[in-house]
Amino acid sequence: MELPARRRQAPRPTGREAVDIRQLEYFIAVVRLRSYTRAADELFITRQALSKAVHNLEQEVGEPLVANRDGSLEATEAGRALMADARPVVEAYRALERRYLGEGGRSERVPQLSVSLVPGAALTLPKDLIDCFAESHPNMLLSVESSPTDVALSMVKSGESDIGIVGSAPAYLGDFDYALIVKTGTYVHVPLANPLVRRDHLEARDLDGQPFVTFGKRDHLHRYFMETCTELGIAPNVLMTTSNIDLLTGVALQNDALMFGLPPSENVEPIPDYPLVPVTLRPDVPFGTYAVKRKGEPLSAAAQAFWEYLAEQ
Repeated sequence: MELPARRRQAPRPTGREAVDIRQLEYFIAVVRLRSYTRAADELFITRQALSKAVHNLEQEVGEPLVANRDGSLEATEAGRALMADARPVVEAYRALERRYLGEGGRSERVPQLSVSLVPGAALTLPKDLIDCFAESHPNMLLSVESSPTDVALSMVKSGESDIGIVGSAPAYLGDFDYALIVKTGTYVHVPLANPLVRRDHLEARDLDGQPFVTFGKRDHLHRYFMETCTELGIAPNVLMTTSNIDLLTGVALQNDALMFGLPPSENVEPIPDYPLVPVTLRPDVPFGTYAVKRKGEPLSAAAQAFWEYLAEQ
């Protein structure tokens, strides 16, 4: 019920847990800055943690508090009512801290960075790249999650990860801002019994009719390969698609089939009697290792530092 001649009363918590002072502080920052990303940057937490805190607060009060209006966040009616009541509470709490604990009484927030990393893409990066970044930023909390390509991109899109590192091509990254880190190109393992093994370089048409095993259909290299074959009107004999690398390699060896491999590097152990030959699929579309972030959104200070660090490699 609306109160006559007065602003609406702030909603009362309906859940079991009490509202936490930090939740209120996070909520106020999101509304003030109109962005989860900018608020997370200011608060030195991940966007995921901030979004989760506000979502939990909404569940506790029982109403939506923040809404997206034309790409900018605004407080709802319930949010504005809570904001008016929460601000003096948060300010009084901080004043109490300063009075009795001093400026050093409040623990400093630790900058946080969340990265989704596809294992195959990780092997194309300079050795110890992420470890070196972590060592040069000792006060940063770095979280790295190994995941398949589709999961890594989903985590970036949802805000669960600040940055993703994937093997892909620009055609598949239109929903993100992206930067090429390593132009890997494409390589195939060729059995010794196959005449193609004597070639120094292959073209896409050389793969017509060849027995092949590839990664799962969600894998961007598989899509890149199959779409190229369709455009050129060629048809490799695909025996199996699977994301299980051990199964993939076993089937390839048993059937003298071709299989995609990673470019030679200090991170990759060669497979005996299974030479690696470069193959040009689409010279106009570079396949490589890309860093991706949410499209059109600024990065937190921690994520921006990592993005620039990747660009320097």
